[in-house]
Amino acid sequence: MAKRDIPEINAGSMADIAFLLLIFFLVTTTMDKDQAYIRNIPKKVEIKTEIIEVEQRNVLAIKANNQNQLMVRGEIIADPDKISEKIIEFYNTNRNVNDLTNDFPTYTHPTKNEIEANLKAAEKELESFEEQDAGDALIDYAYSKIDEWDKMKRSLKLFGGNDFPLINSQANIRIEVQTRTQYSLFAKIQTEIEEAIFELRDTEAKRIFGESYGVIKTRYISDEEPIDKGKLDLLDVLYPARIIEVTPKN
Repeated sequence: MAKRDIPEINAGSMADIAFLLLIFFLVTTTMDKDQAYIRNIPKKVEIKTEIIEVEQRNVLAIKANNQNQLMVRGEIIADPDKISEKIIEFYNTNRNVNDLTNDFPTYTHPTKNEIEANLKAAEKELESFEEQDAGDALIDYAYSKIDEWDKMKRSLKLFGGNDFPLINSQANIRIEVQTRTQYSLFAKIQTEIEEAIFELRDTEAKRIFGESYGVIKTRYISDEEPIDKGKLDLLDVLYPARIIEVTPKN
């Protein structure tokens, strides 16, 4: 009996099929993305200044250990959703009337004349740095101070009245986590901070301008209207987001 030849398999199109399958899986596969929080990090400026100790009343410390246990201002918090409530309390407790007996940041009420005096002082400091050729770092620092006081002057004009409530310049939110703290918990802390700041600014925007913070922000991103920029600057002055992230510890 004659031996039959086995026909060869035509593999000429296999490479094309494999390539198409690879493209299909790349297009249809979803991948988890890390949550990121983008913030402007100030430049380091070498200026010799007296070290001022920050009062504990001006610090909202949020801590998370390696067992993912949370502590806010020395109080153990079982529910991370409570963080935003603590932040709102931190900002608002002394906003209307300073109570020196409690443990929350105090407020000042800078007037138009005080702001203009500080603005002029910052401009003179810039002139002095430029005359002394003090270097780019110090000159940039002086410009930033001028911008800060000019922003405050414009904000007060938009706010109306002779003064406005300004939280203590030392007031800050401090995040301290450890190396084995779950990233999901760290992300939750960041989300709660963003949520609290948004809620504070949103409430104030509705009170002053009759519209939400989100609407103003979205409109400015689309149109970049100067009036919306002024509104956002005012809300930032009234409820600044000063956040310090400490290097994780073991």
